[in-house]
Amino acid sequence: MKIKALIQNSEFKQRISEKLKQSDIHLQFVNHKESLIPQIQDSEILINSGDKIDRHLIDSCPNLKLVQQSGIGVDGIDINYCSEKGIYVANVPMANAVSVAEHTFFLILYLCKNIKLNAFPSSSNSGLFSRRMPNQMGIELSGKTILILGLGVTGIEVAKRAKAFGMKVVTVTKHPYTKTAGGDKKYFVDSIFGVEKLRDIIPSADIVSIHTPLNTETENMIGKNELDLMKRSAYLVNVARAPIVNYGSLLDSLRERTIAGAAFDVFWKEPADQSDPLLQLDNFLLTPHIAGWTYEAIDSISDIIRINIERMMRGQIPLTLVNHMD
Repeated sequence: MKIKALIQNSEFKQRISEKLKQSDIHLQFVNHKESLIPQIQDSEILINSGDKIDRHLIDSCPNLKLVQQSGIGVDGIDINYCSEKGIYVANVPMANAVSVAEHTFFLILYLCKNIKLNAFPSSSNSGLFSRRMPNQMGIELSGKTILILGLGVTGIEVAKRAKAFGMKVVTVTKHPYTKTAGGDKKYFVDSIFGVEKLRDIIPSADIVSIHTPLNTETENMIGKNELDLMKRSAYLVNVARAPIVNYGSLLDSLRERTIAGAAFDVFWKEPADQSDPLLQLDNFLLTPHIAGWTYEAIDSISDIIRINIERMMRGQIPLTLVNHMD
């Protein structure tokens, strides 16, 4: 099968090549410096990382049978059109949950301990941590309330770590399987609520951490009303997708300090423009969409992609199928 990969990370390229080679599967990487369509138009399987898989691209690949996303988020893929065309869409739903959860707490600690890194003018990239707000002390996580939006695999990993810090864990989720008897113990949370309770719960949170997928239901889920309900001392963390938060409302809240701060691993347009107004604020932190990219996560992601490709070659459906076709 003709397998093309829209992957730019060199370490990921090396690892997935090694994994597929073990199964005698040949993979070609696309050169993003050249026009994409001529390189992928004969693809039967397309491995995607951060590119937009829209109708034009799909129509340009008449032999396409599978779009394999290299992470959990498939909001950049026109899934409905793929289904119409008989093309499978698969993702990697669990492989980087631990990595993302750990990065979430890196962001939480960075905010709560009121630190920033002042880089030294040298080639060593060394620096000295100092207080971000000179006249403000940091806070402990123990005894604080974290509100987790989306209790999927990553949300549960965040809850597990929050408990280790001695935090009260409250969740808002749409998944009914977690709102069952004994769910509080099974999923490391104190309370589980449906999405309809978000505005009732958010005023009690010291940390609001977003772990829900981006779709029509969650876009702008956190807007002016929700931000105005948050404590002035509260922090917002987003390692999911930026548009779940309304950009203008967040900018206003941070400028007016109606919330204490925010830390994101995602942005509305990536890579972020360094002149963006949010990046000029001392109470906003951005990391470059790296939460899920660790050696361990890449290894697991590569394994799942290899399994899905092997299944396709045997005439089976992918193990982590997103769309379901009649």
